[in-house]
Amino acid sequence: MSDLLLAKTDSGRAEIRARALPLSRAARNLLLVLDASKPAGQWLSLVAGATEADLQTLRDHGLVAPQGGAAAAAPAQPSAPRAPTPAAPAAAAASAPATATAAPLLDRAALYIYLSGEATRLLGPFKGYAFALEVERADSLAALQALALQLVERVQKAKGDDAAAAVREALGLR
Repeated sequence: MSDLLLAKTDSGRAEIRARALPLSRAARNLLLVLDASKPAGQWLSLVAGATEADLQTLRDHGLVAPQGGAAAAAPAQPSAPRAPTPAAPAAAAASAPATATAAPLLDRAALYIYLSGEATRLLGPFKGYAFALEVERADSLAALQALALQLVERVQKAKGDDAAAAVREALGLR
């Protein structure tokens, strides 16, 4: 199971807000950060105290589900699924009406997927985790758009102008 790419389900996102299930701290932390950008085994190694049992608990409750098959163990291959990720938001941006260039042109779902999937890759595990929490708390398109602009700023500070330009392009910003 540690080779699977897992992502939060709608029930998982609802559980983050409601905190209705009696999950262990490690399982809840795993639920907060887990997305399909890394195999489940890598997330287990990043979350202190998280075990396969916590991951199975999340799956049993329907809080996470497999996405896109199993990931390969070779380090070069996990980056291969990421390459199309910016293209998908860019394609969504091309189909969206060009109303404002100050805000991302993506719809709410595409923006959520991009922000939650790319935050840890762009900002690193700790800052990415904190950013992913902010994305989970965003309750509107406007809030996600504001976070997208913050992501561009944070990437520019952390990785420079070229990386920030790539994020701008993926988000449909001009």
